[in-house]
This record gives sequence, C-alpha cells and structure tokens, in this order.
Amino acid sequence: MRWRHPPVYRPLVDLSTMEERHLLVTYRLDRATIQELCAQMEPDLISAIRHATGFPPPVQVLSVLHFLASGSFQITLAMTSGMSQPMFSKVLSRVLSALLKHMRSYIVFRQVEDLPTVKGDFYALGHIPNIIGAIDGTHVAFVPPLQE
Repeated sequence: MRWRHPPVYRPLVDLSTMEERHLLVTYRLDRATIQELCAQMEPDLISAIRHATGFPPPVQVLSVLHFLASGSFQITLAMTSGMSQPMFSKVLSRVLSALLKHMRSYIVFRQVEDLPTVKGDFYALGHIPNIIGAIDGTHVAFVPPLQE
C-alpha cells in the first residue's frame, strides 16, 4: 500500500518545553548535553527521515536515551514516542551506531596506573573495595575495552 501523501509526524516530546529536572530524571542528561548529542548525531540520523522513519533526529535521540535510562521495553518506549515497535527497533539501531561514533568524546576510561589511587579514593568514601568509577549510583559491570 502506498501513501498518497506521506504521513505527518506530530512529535510527542519537545525538548524546549521540558523542565531541567524532568530531563535529568527521564534521560539522565541535562538539556545542553542532549542538544549537543542531537547536533553531533544529526548527520547520521537525517538520512533516516528521508528513508523510512520520518522521525526528526531529536525525537530519535530522546526516544533512545529514554530507553537506555529507563531499561523499559521497546514497545513501551515506542508507544510514548509515537512509533511502532519495529520502527523503534530501527531507530534504536541507528542512534546506537551514531552514539558509538562519538563515544570517545563522552566516555573516558582511566589509565591502569591511575586505578590504585581511584580505588583508594572510592574506598575512603564508602568502604567498598575495588571500585574504579561510578555512574549516577547505578551498578555497572565493565568489560575492559580491546587494546588497540
């Protein structure tokens, strides 16, 4: 079935009208960082508009950030974003690929020689051994990156 006219997308999320606290709770990032991510990834995501999704890059980015921050199911996030689950799956793949391109700008791994100092500092704070970093109170098991 072909559309006579392409469907018109009406965004359910608007970054400019959200309060900063809501952004931090929902996406775990502040407005400036989200806007920076959207701008950096727009060239990678704009082709998705021309092809199948029709969703502007900021909507794609916000949908995926919410998915990553909440740990919810794709179908739930898809509905709140106004897209189908299969479409959300495509958007998720595109946004994650774009995020990987810019990962080194945001994620920095400590050098091996810094780890004893970092472990000591964390032990002094909470008396928990072998901690090398923290992400907003979330426990994350890291696998070391491949050496280049």
